[in-house]
Amino acid sequence: MGLSLKIKLTALTTLLVLFMVLGISTLYLSHLIRQALSEVKSRGEYVAMEIFHQASTRLSQARMPAGSNPFDFQALRAFVQDQFVSDAGLSSLLDSAVGYSPSVYYAAITDTRGQILVHSDPTKIGQALAPAPPFDDLLHAGLWKQLRVIFYGPAKLYEVVLPLEIGEKPFCDVRVGVSTLFVGNEITPELRSALTLAIAVVILTTLSAGLLSYVVLQPLESISRSVDLLARGQYSEPVRLKRSDEWGMLSSKLNLLGEQMRGEKAAFVELKENLDQLFSKLSDGLLLFERQDRLVLATPAAARLLGCRAEAILHRQAQEVFTAQNPLHDLLRAAFASRQSTPWRTLDLGGDPPARLAVNVRFISEQGEPMGCLVTLRDASTRAQLEDQIDVAAKLAALGRLTSGVAHEVKNPLNAMVLQLELLKSKLTGQGDNVGRHLEILSNEIQRLDRVVKTFLDFTRPVELHPIPTDVESLVREVFLLAEPQALKNNVRLVFERQGNLPAINVDRDLMKQALLNLVLNGCQAMPAGGQLTVKPQADGHYLSLEVSDQGEGIPPEARQKIFSLYYTTKPGGSGIGLAMAFRALQLHNGFIDFSSELQHGTTFRVFIPVT
Repeated sequence: MGLSLKIKLTALTTLLVLFMVLGISTLYLSHLIRQALSEVKSRGEYVAMEIFHQASTRLSQARMPAGSNPFDFQALRAFVQDQFVSDAGLSSLLDSAVGYSPSVYYAAITDTRGQILVHSDPTKIGQALAPAPPFDDLLHAGLWKQLRVIFYGPAKLYEVVLPLEIGEKPFCDVRVGVSTLFVGNEITPELRSALTLAIAVVILTTLSAGLLSYVVLQPLESISRSVDLLARGQYSEPVRLKRSDEWGMLSSKLNLLGEQMRGEKAAFVELKENLDQLFSKLSDGLLLFERQDRLVLATPAAARLLGCRAEAILHRQAQEVFTAQNPLHDLLRAAFASRQSTPWRTLDLGGDPPARLAVNVRFISEQGEPMGCLVTLRDASTRAQLEDQIDVAAKLAALGRLTSGVAHEVKNPLNAMVLQLELLKSKLTGQGDNVGRHLEILSNEIQRLDRVVKTFLDFTRPVELHPIPTDVESLVREVFLLAEPQALKNNVRLVFERQGNLPAINVDRDLMKQALLNLVLNGCQAMPAGGQLTVKPQADGHYLSLEVSDQGEGIPPEARQKIFSLYYTTKPGGSGIGLAMAFRALQLHNGFIDFSSELQHGTTFRVFIPVT
């Protein structure tokens, strides 16, 4: 399991701070050591300068004995050494030099050959002074060497040297030996304080980074849970983050994404249901294979014609689907082996009664690349039966239209015959029972013929209205609810603009709902790229008008005279019934409908309904 983002952020922040602390600490340590060494050098130079002045003063006051040769080095050396040794002030200064600072190890004056003339330790006078490197070598060395010399290696001696000249010629040197033993002791307290502060800074930074990570990344848990819900298809739970920063913006976008996915899911479910219904009603069977010959779609009719369940063959290779030993499977196996499309062929599959099946195989390619294959199966044995049934249905429909027309034509002559028969009865009264009996028979037969005609007229007459008081807003809301799937599919926003109190209307609710639904659906379909459909009611005392406005492509001028005609449509796949039904429904309610349209700007239908 990987580390969480909080741990990574905390570790990264701590690491960055640690590097910064180490860098600053290194600079501070280098500065501290150089400052300490500079102070040690200053003290050594101070001691050397004091000895230098005392020795110079002593030599300036001394005179060699008469007859001495000043160019005799040995005589001059003996004279100078005797002057230094006998100088009580110089001896006192040499003795106090060691106690002046813990880092001063010795103080001495040597000749040019390194022989000790005077020393803070009198027992070493006359001996050769052991050579020591200049203190400047340590002062200007690198940090690592300074640390190794001061803290980790044995104590070392360095010298601060001032040359003493006689007659502008170097004769002796004032040497102050400085030890590194006590330099570390001087620096250690400050280093300990700095180290404690650095550790405290690192710990405090780590805690602060952990707290900051928790505060900053806490909304991420809520967002993560919401993303998990989205991944599982649960879009109803929004991300509840009341923030105005980037997290709040991210949560808002996730909520918007959830809404869009919910709409897309609803549209997908609706499309799937429609496709399932469509496929279930198809008499032809369809088998769709992708480019790797894997079956991705099998309609119920295809599964029935193959004699298997669709779920059992989905996502299988073609050679796994067509395994039976019959003419159909043999043909399909050969087609997939040759990768050649096959025109319609009718196969006799035998059986009782004999089964005949028409097969078409089409391999689909794009720019020379294979895309898949579509296999169409058609039950040829039942096709003729269906054609016969359709032919009979068409003849019956034509006969129904003919009889309806005949009924209308016969109705008026029958009415006239009834009136004339009644007049004839009144004139022939008293002419005998036989005449009256024949007239009665004739009247009964005419009445029976009239009932037959009325039956035909009732069969073709529209459904009787059932008006009830209806609230306009609730009616429109129901229409919006029914039209919502189409609106979501086309990304259309349905808006009802209420205009104060609206009077009730006395209408057949179902018929009026169907009429308004046809208008709303037409508006949604006219906006394939999305937009807003607005229903705005207005009342003027006599009529209640409903304006249904879309932002679609508009109605072409050449089609505006025919849009209410039955079976006329400008939409691919349209039936041409919706607007005609709406027009008829308004007529039945003593209302009317008109419209205005502008190309590329939309169409507005105005429905006028009488107020109760």
